[in-house]
Amino acid sequence: MQESDRQKPTKRHETQSPKLASPQDVVRTESDVYGDEADVPRRKKTNKKHSTAQRRKKASNAKASNHAKKGSHPGWIRAFLGTGRPPIQVARSSDESHRFRGLMIYGHRIAMTPIIVFAVLIALASVIFMGGSNISVQDQQITIVGLNSALEGARILVLSDLNGRRFGDQQSALLRSINTLNYDAVFLLGDMVGKGGDPEPLFELLDGLPASKPVYFICGDADPGPFVSTPRDIRGTLSQIVLEDWILGAMERGAIYVDAPMKIAIGAGSMWISPANLLNMDAAELQSVWKEQMEQEEDGVLSGLEADYQTLPATSYRYRVAQNFYQAIGSMSDDDFLLCLAHEVPSDKTFSITEAHNSVDDKYLNTPELLIAGHYCGGVWRLPWIGAFYIPDDMIARNGWLPAQERVQGLSSRGVTQVYITGGLSTNAAVPAMPFRMLNSPQISVLTLTATLPENMLEAE
Repeated sequence: MQESDRQKPTKRHETQSPKLASPQDVVRTESDVYGDEADVPRRKKTNKKHSTAQRRKKASNAKASNHAKKGSHPGWIRAFLGTGRPPIQVARSSDESHRFRGLMIYGHRIAMTPIIVFAVLIALASVIFMGGSNISVQDQQITIVGLNSALEGARILVLSDLNGRRFGDQQSALLRSINTLNYDAVFLLGDMVGKGGDPEPLFELLDGLPASKPVYFICGDADPGPFVSTPRDIRGTLSQIVLEDWILGAMERGAIYVDAPMKIAIGAGSMWISPANLLNMDAAELQSVWKEQMEQEEDGVLSGLEADYQTLPATSYRYRVAQNFYQAIGSMSDDDFLLCLAHEVPSDKTFSITEAHNSVDDKYLNTPELLIAGHYCGGVWRLPWIGAFYIPDDMIARNGWLPAQERVQGLSSRGVTQVYITGGLSTNAAVPAMPFRMLNSPQISVLTLTATLPENMLEAE
């Protein structure tokens, strides 16, 4: 054998290259590429109409099965009929603790946080609604040293800050609370109409009060007036020409407008009442000033001055008030009981100046034994264990923020004068950011005058 014919041994790391197909080995026909018709798997022929009917039947059966499980009515009807799952279920954890995880409402889980927020809002709304509608009665004994025996046990009903609000139809709820009480006279301390200017709620209250009980009232800072901007061109009294309609309407219903000191009968005795804005006014000087002003305007009217014609009626009314004031000062004695009516409590400086006046001069009002006021409405919003956190009074500490609670409502003292502040019936127009009362029931007050010291003061002695 020749050496060329011998098979050469391959090297260990030498790879053999694949043998290339010859041109004769390449597939040339279409059947070789795609195969014969017999090689293709054949689809089973079906009847289209029959197939569609089966699908519809299947869908119908599935729908019927679903209705059988869930019921054929909406969820709220199924819950009412007692079929299917209840619309609201308690969601609990899947572990052994079974802790509360929220609510399932129609299969949708509501987490704990929205539930808590919703519950808090509902509770707050309930507190506001219930607290703003339930009328409370504050019964307060006022001890006056040396009180005339004829006034012993006299009871006065104090209302303030109605601000045009209604408590039931024709003030029925408010009148029910009032008509269960025993009292001798009624004092309305302003803002009974308020900025809204609607006097009807006040008139409904006056119409419902017993005709046998005298009613005395003053204006508040939010009430219209007391004077109209343009005097009425009518023939009548000065009051009918210059006072606001709501004041005239209240007077027509028997209420007495207190614009000057007057002596009134109450219980078995009598007392003086006066608006608090006359404290520290020199009665003689006030009368002189308004008399001079009135005479000047009368001369102007005779000269044809339109401005004086417009202002003369109000000036004449003020002169008449000053006359009544001066006459009252001359009629009062030191032993007479003086009650001042205020909408807002005067400043501490006002009380200290009042005490410094010499009553022998017959120029000023005596220092009142008692002053009653409203305006603060108990703070409108009150907090548990804290009380009112704001009242509109820049004259006290912190400009009214976190006030001492005796400055907000109830009985306290300013020098030798006792001050009672009623909680009022509505809200304070000076604080529009507080449009409703919170944790603060509307309040009416009944004050009983007595010369007897309270039991707690006797025990302290």
